[in-house]
Amino acid sequence: MCSAHHQTQLHQPASHRIARRVPPADHPEGLIAHGLRAGDVPINRYLLFFAYLLVRALASTYRFRSAKPPIAPGTGPADGYVLAIWHQNLFSGILAQSAKRHCVIVSRSRDGDPASYLCRKLGHEVVRGSSRKKDGRDKGGKLAKDEMIDRLRAGLPGAVTVDGPNGPAFEVKPGIIEMARLAGVPVVPYLTLPRRYWSFPSWDSFRLPKPFTRIDICYGAPIHVPANADFSDFPRYQAAITASLQALELGTKSSRRRPAKLAIQTP
Repeated sequence: MCSAHHQTQLHQPASHRIARRVPPADHPEGLIAHGLRAGDVPINRYLLFFAYLLVRALASTYRFRSAKPPIAPGTGPADGYVLAIWHQNLFSGILAQSAKRHCVIVSRSRDGDPASYLCRKLGHEVVRGSSRKKDGRDKGGKLAKDEMIDRLRAGLPGAVTVDGPNGPAFEVKPGIIEMARLAGVPVVPYLTLPRRYWSFPSWDSFRLPKPFTRIDICYGAPIHVPANADFSDFPRYQAAITASLQALELGTKSSRRRPAKLAIQTP
């Protein structure tokens, strides 16, 4: 015998029930809908896909200049690493790594939906979650961190915006240190710096490279966090990551200001 509640559900119009269905994440359309609120899917699906096409068109005009990767590619845990990047360079940082699959953490908030969608379309693996709110509510950060650690241990390289998702800007949070320690992989400071870009009035001064610009890709020396490192040691590693990222940007900008050497011909 069905309850009144069940009868109400069973006798709903089929069109009403179908409109609520969201494809699973492993379904082709689920990659579009994944992470979105069910009621927003019909609109955001097409907006995100259109934005993706614009991103690909824009990216096709970029010229990437890459330094030699700090770690040789491989499949074993010993070849793993986690890239540390400032949130302001997230856009160019994702595009610069499109040739190699990484695991990335993206916020569960609506603001994280475009980044999650773009990363998936570019072939990266995405886990959703971010740090706790001030009232202590969990936003999936611990689960996302545990999933990232599992991927790193399996040999899949990772990437983390170390001051994201909401800042403060240019302050490395301890999460990446904990993940590197537990997974047994080094942290690699990572910079993508466009020659010409728009800077937005956001908390991180987000950078959008202008069309046809060159983007320099730079890596710092790997920073190893020993398995027996204590939480009280974390600030030292956070400072080392900050110093390396700052040095990469200053060094890249300085090299651009150096005058080109003139070839002098002698009789």
